[in-house]
Amino acid sequence: MSTIYIGLGSNLGNRRENLERAVTLLEQRVGTLLRLSAFLETAPVGFESEHQFLNAAAAFRTSLSPEELLPITQQIEREMGRTQKSLNGVYHDRTIDIDLLCSDGESVHTAELQLPHPHLSERRFVLEPLAEIAPELWIDGQGYVLDLLDKLNGHNIRPLTPADTPLFEQFNALFPQLSEQVRPLTADEITTLLQRPDTWVYVAFAPDGRLVGTITLCLAASPTGIKGWAEDLVVDTSVRGAGFGKALILRSAREAFRHGADSVNFTSRPSRTAANNLYVSLGFEQRETNVYRCKRYDTLKLR
Repeated sequence: MSTIYIGLGSNLGNRRENLERAVTLLEQRVGTLLRLSAFLETAPVGFESEHQFLNAAAAFRTSLSPEELLPITQQIEREMGRTQKSLNGVYHDRTIDIDLLCSDGESVHTAELQLPHPHLSERRFVLEPLAEIAPELWIDGQGYVLDLLDKLNGHNIRPLTPADTPLFEQFNALFPQLSEQVRPLTADEITTLLQRPDTWVYVAFAPDGRLVGTITLCLAASPTGIKGWAEDLVVDTSVRGAGFGKALILRSAREAFRHGADSVNFTSRPSRTAANNLYVSLGFEQRETNVYRCKRYDTLKLR
């Protein structure tokens, strides 16, 4: 048994019904439906048309090999009214499009089929629904699905390392936008931070190579579980609204769970309205709790 990931699209007729019927037929002939993404409306790619697409991605558990699956998907396309993939090498409107994207069991390289799909990392209409159902899916030779989507969106995110000394000045330059009280860290302080086994600093780069965002992830183990804390999210004002904050939040959450966290927590001042709204929009729940802080031990009342 293996999991096969399939991309679906339709831009003719009742698009939603077409996708739903294709999923039903795939369930009957391929295997158990594990996950189905939301339906995403997109513009045609590779040809011009006045008809917008609905796209989706689905994961099926199957005992069939990719080579056995290909003629099944092609037969379903024919039954639903699509008789050819392209005309003279040019794509056109279609009632249904069913593409095998990748399999967690094997890679395939034949004249009839290539898995992973050779254009998977170039197509937002494929990556966005696929990232919804399998963000941590590893695409052989390319990377994780969520990382591929980040790169396609111009969000190059990676961990900051002690070898990144030339970037430390740009890193420090972000924090006055978070708080005027933050002082610049020395290179030694940044290096010490990056060497901690329970701390990861992620940085985001704009397409022009500038470091434009950062977030810090810390893990803490306690009797009630391993908690991930994401702190000091800051995105340069020049690129706000371009999705860098969302990409950094999702990266830190994904990495927290990958490192064994039972939960991921963000803190944000109530005055940071945009940040709070972003957390809620991504599915984080506001906790009914108070945070108490002490910055110096000698300020505590010991009697």
